[in-house]
Amino acid sequence: MDSFNTVFATGSVALTWNAVMLALGILTAVVVSGIIVKKRGAYKDLALDACIVGIPLGIIGGRLFSALSGKIAFSAFFDLSQSGMNLPGALLFAGIGIAVYARIKKLSAADVFDILAPGAFFGLAVGRWSDFFLCDGLGPVVGDGIPKFFPLATFTRQFFTDHTTVAYAVFFLDFLICLALGITALLLKKRSRGTVTRTTILLYLFCEFVLEWLRDGETRQIVFGQVRFNQIVLIFMLGFFVGLSLYRAKHPLSAQASAAPEGTADAPEEAPEQPEEAPEKPEEAPEQPEEAPEQPDEPEQPDEEPEQPDEPEQPDQTPENGEGEQA
Repeated sequence: MDSFNTVFATGSVALTWNAVMLALGILTAVVVSGIIVKKRGAYKDLALDACIVGIPLGIIGGRLFSALSGKIAFSAFFDLSQSGMNLPGALLFAGIGIAVYARIKKLSAADVFDILAPGAFFGLAVGRWSDFFLCDGLGPVVGDGIPKFFPLATFTRQFFTDHTTVAYAVFFLDFLICLALGITALLLKKRSRGTVTRTTILLYLFCEFVLEWLRDGETRQIVFGQVRFNQIVLIFMLGFFVGLSLYRAKHPLSAQASAAPEGTADAPEEAPEQPEEAPEKPEEAPEQPEEAPEQPDEPEQPDEEPEQPDEPEQPDQTPENGEGEQA
């Protein structure tokens, strides 16, 4: 079992596959939330701050509720090498911490949770694979005559001893539910403020309530007959979110978002589409003739005045040979 969950070990230090999957789940949540924050122009450090606040509180809540449910002993509270992370408890503590953070930063908690919801569910989906390596989150043992193949069935801790015992892979159903809810949160992004969080959380809590009956109950405390401790917690959380949804149905939040940096108003997620370009204007005005129509050339003036004909010579009036001479 230990070798199945070990990536490598050096002396007393070992890297386990379940730790790798949890780290990848956290990274997925941060990256997806960061992309959504950037796209919506929200407070730029929101994704990182939410992880800094939510992850430690989520671990504390998850371990505390696991101890209360009897899955782990209180003496093993800080021994993270042992399986035992109660998701309802983790979500409750992380949610309270992020709500307080939003209050301090003067951000709308509804907007903050709507932005973080898709990344949180995708991160949970990836992190659920840690149960595969821990052989945790399983259902009853698969009996004879039933197909024993993944994803219907998977290894149990006993399998590594007898090489035959497998159980129903309930964790895989949890993985599919978280993946579907992450997609749903993305599709509901244009709904009224807070709707994304309330809708997806209500669906998740209901699914967890049902899946709890499918999980192996040997290490889970049972109270009030067949109702388990985790289901008691889930009932209270369902009641809270149902009441909140009914209240918001009568008193919806204003349409103005407020998860933007302080001192600025968060613009609507997508502005109404404006025509990309104004109607095309003719690139150039109608072509004007480059030059005015050519005027006929003026008749050339002679360089010099036309020569005047020489005056006719006047005949000599003196009569030749005395002609005309008067007597």
